[in-house]
Amino acid sequence: MFKRRKPRTVLQNIKELFWPSMGWVRAARYTRHRIVRLSDTAPKIALGLSIGVAISFTPILGTHFVQAGFIAYLVRANFLAALIGTFAGNPWTFPFMWWAAISLGSYLFQLLGLPAEATLPEHANFGVIWELVKSEPYRIFAPWMLGGYLLGLATVPLTYTLFYQLVNGAQAARKKARENRLHKEAREVTGQDS
Repeated sequence: MFKRRKPRTVLQNIKELFWPSMGWVRAARYTRHRIVRLSDTAPKIALGLSIGVAISFTPILGTHFVQAGFIAYLVRANFLAALIGTFAGNPWTFPFMWWAAISLGSYLFQLLGLPAEATLPEHANFGVIWELVKSEPYRIFAPWMLGGYLLGLATVPLTYTLFYQLVNGAQAARKKARENRLHKEAREVTGQDS
């Protein structure tokens, strides 16, 4: 019923990930509406979103949904909000998040006297990083994991506060608009009856 008449190809789906055809503003509005319409309390939704953002700092790409969902389940946060929160990690933000995670992890490893790669090679691309992870996983991957989880943990209070304010305000506005609509409909019905 709600499927496309002509399904998108894999290439079109990848393009949509980087540049939505509906535009960034409309995509953001759509996401906001989906979050506000989640049937849960503002604290649970905000915590779920924060968990999703925190998990985005970690390097294991294929498991962000699984990790966010599992942690949301453990702490009784909103599961769907946690999945939506993982979209904070996207091709535009991953380089910055991962650079920060690698830098922090390498710094901490060096403080402890453990071997770690403090900086990425000058001409780093996915292939070079993958070779480093395969050949010497301890030098890059372990600091990256440590830094990613610590940065994620550090962002939870900040993002929770921000998301709580946004979700609570949006839910209150939605509730007020619904009440106003019901009052207007009630006035119209009583006006017609008299």
